[in-house]
Amino acid sequence: MGPAASWISDKDHPQGKYIGPSQHSSFPGISRSTDKRGIWCSTAETWLRGKRDDDDIDRTLWRVHDKLYDLTKFIDRHPGGSDWLSMTRGMDITELFENSHVIEIDKVEATLKKFFVQDAPHPRNSPYTFEPDGFYKTLKRRVEPILKEKGTGPTVKIRVMQDLMVAGFVIFSLLGVIRDSYWPFIVAGLSLGFSSVSAHNFFHIRDNWRKYYFDLSLCSHYEWRIEHVFSHHAFTNTAWDAEVLWLTPGIEFLANRSKNLIQRFGSWVYIHVVFAFLFHLSILFRIICILKGTTKFRPEFFLPVVQLFLIVGFAKSGIVHGFLFWMLAHMICSYWVAMTGMNAAHHHPICFHDGDESRPKPDYGLCMLDATGTKVEDINKSLFQLMTTFGEHHLHHLFPAVCISKLGHIKPIVEETVLEFKEEMIFLNQWELLKGMHEQLARVEPHSFQTHLEQRRQTQRQAVWSTKAL
Repeated sequence: MGPAASWISDKDHPQGKYIGPSQHSSFPGISRSTDKRGIWCSTAETWLRGKRDDDDIDRTLWRVHDKLYDLTKFIDRHPGGSDWLSMTRGMDITELFENSHVIEIDKVEATLKKFFVQDAPHPRNSPYTFEPDGFYKTLKRRVEPILKEKGTGPTVKIRVMQDLMVAGFVIFSLLGVIRDSYWPFIVAGLSLGFSSVSAHNFFHIRDNWRKYYFDLSLCSHYEWRIEHVFSHHAFTNTAWDAEVLWLTPGIEFLANRSKNLIQRFGSWVYIHVVFAFLFHLSILFRIICILKGTTKFRPEFFLPVVQLFLIVGFAKSGIVHGFLFWMLAHMICSYWVAMTGMNAAHHHPICFHDGDESRPKPDYGLCMLDATGTKVEDINKSLFQLMTTFGEHHLHHLFPAVCISKLGHIKPIVEETVLEFKEEMIFLNQWELLKGMHEQLARVEPHSFQTHLEQRRQTQRQAVWSTKAL
């Protein structure tokens, strides 16, 4: 782990303003990025290349904690699928290893030891700790027997609902072509948006064919495994979080960056336009990168193109209207996924954002809770509502490889462990999250950790627990 950031207090400031050590990151190790991963034209491969450069280990090995392993012969035998290892060769995968393996942990660690090569030559860049008696490792031990009994994979119910959402997209698209009307495509776009949010659950878990449902949108499950699973989930709201940095400079969530008035307040308006066309920009960048040779073509990239040709080819009112039908459906899908995602849990000023003072001992699990709110309405939501709105997001960030249909089983254990460690979760309702996103866009002053704690305590008035015992 890199050295802790040293913060100084401005005694003349009426609220005790804190000034961070760097405009790049609260964590020195993260701020040393050797690749321009924060520029608007970054790609998933760019992020991987930069991570490998930063981790600086033998490109044929994998790092877990302070040891190096050669997992080459294990790639095709990996229970979660070969992609998880082939994509991360030459990287420090400690965070991914810890948050992905939550059952039969002793067996997993024993298997890993068989591929040991040598000790790592230098400390990790990542600030996060995984102490045996720390919060996260303690929590993993406690949820393991429950998840071993209930399983970590999707239930029949969630698989059927996922399939029906895709069917809704197909049926309403077909109806739109037959009726030559925009209205069915509005419903088709919403169905695709629901499906895309839910399908994100399927590319988090072990390989399965439903992960390709995500590719029906203009995005790629392969790219999102990198920018979302490897980046966002491992390093939430930090300078290594691609989902935060790739929106810059137009949309700047981090408080230690220089922002002009347009970025701070104009973004309140144009962020909604960006959300509506974010996926269109994604496929445009993908096409450019394929043509430049910086991104390898994958067969599933064809899925949205096939949709376009079918809709245009059968549209009664001609090519232009067919193209607009297709654009409309994906615009609604893009807006739904982006809007629900950005307002799911992370971008309220109470949540940690890089530039804020980090907690003194950055336990991985506690840092995830520092950057992730608990949406109070989720306790009363159905499984369908949770799977289409990034629900139970704090639990999802603690255990991203566990299907959302199983997270409810471990919620009481998470809550009990939080209280035992004398910690507090951030409780926010949906309106507060929406309003807070705009406040965070305007925020230019980093918060001290003490400020975060004081603000967090104020949210306890609306705390909701899954068991009366709490």
